[in-house]
Amino acid sequence: MRPILSLRHLASCLGKPISRLMEVAEEIETHYGYQVLKQRPDKVRQLRIPKAELRSLQRQINTNILAPIALHKAIHGGVRGCSPRSNASVHLGQPCVVNLDVRDFFPKLRHYIVYRMFRSELGFGRDVARLLTRLVTLDAQLPQGAPTSTAIANLVLNIPVDLPLSKHAESAAVKYTRFVDDITLSGDNPRALINAVARLLSRRRLPLYRNKANSRGKLKLQISPHSRRQAVTGLVVNSSNGPSVPRKYRDRIRAEIHQLNRIGDRHARDAAMRSIRGKIAYIRQFNSGAAIRLQRQFESSKINQSLSGN
Repeated sequence: MRPILSLRHLASCLGKPISRLMEVAEEIETHYGYQVLKQRPDKVRQLRIPKAELRSLQRQINTNILAPIALHKAIHGGVRGCSPRSNASVHLGQPCVVNLDVRDFFPKLRHYIVYRMFRSELGFGRDVARLLTRLVTLDAQLPQGAPTSTAIANLVLNIPVDLPLSKHAESAAVKYTRFVDDITLSGDNPRALINAVARLLSRRRLPLYRNKANSRGKLKLQISPHSRRQAVTGLVVNSSNGPSVPRKYRDRIRAEIHQLNRIGDRHARDAAMRSIRGKIAYIRQFNSGAAIRLQRQFESSKINQSLSGN
């Protein structure tokens, strides 16, 4: 995509007058709401969700400005045609898999980093870079919940991190992928590249989690030889035949099916059944045999509920 040099060109791309774009940017805080996302009993994340006008505008930014910019093939998160499956499939059947996590990823991507990306790396005009930065950041950082945040993050890391790191990995016969803030290396000796990852990320003022031991939640730095379970973006990759859903996840669905008969409230039970159907459909993509067995257990549970209801 050719650089956008003028505000008039930017307004044409977004289908809004320059005056309105500047008004939205000046009062950006009023265009966001809050949403609390409970990921685990011990982890709650507060999202900043753009309201209708800004959400529509950010989607236009995604479609007309960000999406046409080519990304490195190592990037799988937030990329059309890519998924956790495509990311995991790169690392199938490897002797060793290393998973790294960027600490406080979106909050650490500060507004001046985003401005520098638009201005210096993409060559946009100064006023264009300043206005776009205002439209995609909040409180001087990338807001979690905005439709532009993942695309901006990918572009911020595309040239200074993904490109050189892929070259390091290729020369070391190591495979490298990134899914938003989850970085994976695999091969005979991927551990040798951990310092290179940390060094390249530090140029964007992004720190890695170095702790291997973490009693709560997932480990932030995982080094997994083939003799242990190797997981990438939630999928097991030990087999070269394809990624699979972890056994713990399948066991959890089995337990949820077993608990259905104990849910007295009809609406709560219907919601639980819809959730289970979706999870079985997800498992079917990777483990058809396990999905068939879970479906049989699910159907049997529904029959038992019907009989007990009579």
